[in-house]
Amino acid sequence: MRKSRFSEEKMVSILREADREPVGEVAKRHGISEQTIYNWRRHFGSMDTADVKKLRELEQENARLKKMLADRDLEIDVMKEIAAKKLVSAQARREQVRFAVGRGLSQRRACALLSVARSALNYTSKMLEKDVPALGAMNVLSAQYLLSVARSALSYTSKMLEKDVPALGAMSVLSAQYPRFGYRRVHVFMERQGFQMGHGRAWRLWSKGNLQVPRKRPRKRVVGSRPRPCIPRGPGQVWAYDFVHDACANGQKIKCLTVIDEFTKISLAIDVAGSIRSGRVVEVLSQLVSVHGAPRYVRSDNGPEFVSRAILRWARSENIDLALSDPGKPWQNGVDESFNGKFRDECLSLEWFRNRTEAKVVIEQWRRHYNEVRPHSSLGYRTPNEFVQQGCSTVKQGAAVQE
Repeated sequence: MRKSRFSEEKMVSILREADREPVGEVAKRHGISEQTIYNWRRHFGSMDTADVKKLRELEQENARLKKMLADRDLEIDVMKEIAAKKLVSAQARREQVRFAVGRGLSQRRACALLSVARSALNYTSKMLEKDVPALGAMNVLSAQYLLSVARSALSYTSKMLEKDVPALGAMSVLSAQYPRFGYRRVHVFMERQGFQMGHGRAWRLWSKGNLQVPRKRPRKRVVGSRPRPCIPRGPGQVWAYDFVHDACANGQKIKCLTVIDEFTKISLAIDVAGSIRSGRVVEVLSQLVSVHGAPRYVRSDNGPEFVSRAILRWARSENIDLALSDPGKPWQNGVDESFNGKFRDECLSLEWFRNRTEAKVVIEQWRRHYNEVRPHSSLGYRTPNEFVQQGCSTVKQGAAVQE
């Protein structure tokens, strides 16, 4: 019942008055409503003042017994946990007193249970301060003995750190410029800038500067070696093309048609538009044929733009065979799929296009950077243009090094 301005004894006395006099007069005399008297009568019934006092005393006694039982259960639980540990030293007992206080026991009760004086809780041993210098000397001597290190070598400062500062600074700049490049490609750029070093030192500096590239979630690989149909044996034999989708900041969708030479890894074109249908695909391929000559095969998946009648008529007129990937086997167009992954990882995921026009400019700049600057691991860490200029004499150097 809600707390009232009347005590329980006063409520019972008012009820007894209401038994002798009309309820309305009693209610008016005490400044309460008749409904309040009826509620009190339903709660207290025929109890008198003495019964109410006894009931209150019983409730207080019950609450006190419940609190005593809860405190006893808490003491038993705490002592069970403490009993599992050795309490030999005074310091251990003081720590267990703090543990018991943290569990909810009072400091006085915890000290009584563990037989610890309350005045000893704030005691701080001075032995630890005396032992610090001696313990440090013992550790040094023990380490020298175990590791067979001369004491004179402890003050030696390596000069390699001073030599690493310029190289580490240049590596940090390259890592910030190309955030998705690993230490192997950055090593190539370092050598171009005049920092001659081996792969071991490059990896050491890379790890020292915490420049590791975040790992991607590994994809499920194709089990076994399955040869691709129409493998290129020279430049200009097989072209591969596919679509990559993205969006601009203003909500415009962009669709990129990527065309690549499978042998030289040169990106022939990246056409950017909002919608690219088979007619636009034929137009882009015709422009590339007029510049680079016609390939023997053109590889793609079975998308509607790549198997349309316009593509078939154009390929027949140019005497070009279509090498379509089998359904559900994207690995057959693996070279262009790999290029699309690098395109998204190093360009689309890092750039913020405000509109489609800006996207065309930035993507074309990245395509030229890919062909002229970016080293390719399967080409011996040469750029595709360098690979072509050298006559493709050394085919697939460094193929064992994964991209």
